[in-house]
Amino acid sequence: MKKLLFLVLIAFCSMAAQAYNEVRLVINGGISNPQLKQQMQQAVSVVMTEINRSQEQGLAKLSFPASCISRDAQAALNQLWQNDRMRCVEEEIVERVLTTRDGYQVRGIPLIVNSAEGNEELGYQEAVVNFDKQGVIQSFYYTINPELYSKLRMDQMRNKRYEVSDIAERMMILDYVEHFRTSYNQKDLKFLRQVFSDDALIITGKVVQVRKSDISPAGKKVIYTTQTKQQYLDNLARAFKTNSYIKVSFDDVVIVEHPTIRGVYGVTVHQKWNTARYSDEGYVFMVWDFRNPDMPQIHVRTWQPDFIDKARGQRLNPNDVFTLSDFDL
Repeated sequence: MKKLLFLVLIAFCSMAAQAYNEVRLVINGGISNPQLKQQMQQAVSVVMTEINRSQEQGLAKLSFPASCISRDAQAALNQLWQNDRMRCVEEEIVERVLTTRDGYQVRGIPLIVNSAEGNEELGYQEAVVNFDKQGVIQSFYYTINPELYSKLRMDQMRNKRYEVSDIAERMMILDYVEHFRTSYNQKDLKFLRQVFSDDALIITGKVVQVRKSDISPAGKKVIYTTQTKQQYLDNLARAFKTNSYIKVSFDDVVIVEHPTIRGVYGVTVHQKWNTARYSDEGYVFMVWDFRNPDMPQIHVRTWQPDFIDKARGQRLNPNDVFTLSDFDL
């Protein structure tokens, strides 16, 4: 009897010592090479299980074998870890592999995210993992709203090209949009400094109260201020420093190709910005230049508030949201 109780106690202690989920990725399509498939499955399984272990044990740094993830991807994931502590509550993830310009991609990795400082619950996220052609993880980003991805449209203002080309371009643009979105959660000023062109135009809308006059009634309106790249990054650095976490999410995305300049796109997203001190919702419009696909640049970034007067339900007129036609490129 004592021996039985001892064995039960040992089993209980073993379970308590490993309270985290071991995660297993199962690829159910999109790739025929069994060795490559096994490499990608193993890489994600190891990385996600280690994330769960580190989260459970309160570790300050993630550590992965080099066979699973590149050094740059590991550094970027650790930068995200300094601000967000995530865990995967699923023991088995079943997803297809997508082929990208540089390798492969798996989407839909389910995560529960908390802030690294304090106990703020930042909610449910999904991650996208990009691999090189050898199946080694090259990047780990939060996705755009998962429901949007499958139905996202690319509005083209010129003659339709081959469908395969459209898919490849859409995936390339979305990859950078998702990297851009995650860079705010990571507080990654280095990437933001790289992705904004030196002469980038930054425009920010602000709602102000207007007094009644002979030519206009009292009410609220949006006024706009401009910043240089450096001014924007300086302000952002202060926001990163004074907030324990930054949560940015995109719940709508529209991509429009420039009518005459091949490789330039207007990207409009509906953004939600949340910190412990401040939150807002609004439209972000960006002009992305992919003429050098290895070093894309943002030439314009605008932000406009969702509501002009939220108490009265007065939203920004959709026709007033910035588009490509508002800028002379």
